[in-house]
Amino acid sequence: MVTVFAAFATAHLAEMQQMGAGLAIAILIDATIIRGLLLPAVMVLLGRGNWYLPTWLRWLPHVAADGRLPDAAPAGAVAPAAGTVEVQPRELDLTR
Repeated sequence: MVTVFAAFATAHLAEMQQMGAGLAIAILIDATIIRGLLLPAVMVLLGRGNWYLPTWLRWLPHVAADGRLPDAAPAGAVAPAAGTVEVQPRELDLTR
């Protein structure tokens, strides 16, 4: 996408050049700084808080990566459909 938007920056119209340069820079910043550096750092700082599910979203289906069904559903939750799985986050070992 950066290449495509940078190609717009080579156009003869000033508006296209501005749009192309602006979008190319925005995509480059988003892909490298935000998603490559900032998001993983914040996820490490939040730890298990990344996987907090607000009570008003308890109606979402329970999903587990290993195929196990949860032992007990939270109060007021809809029973999971047969064959659903629960995703368990992995702990990061940062001591290496």
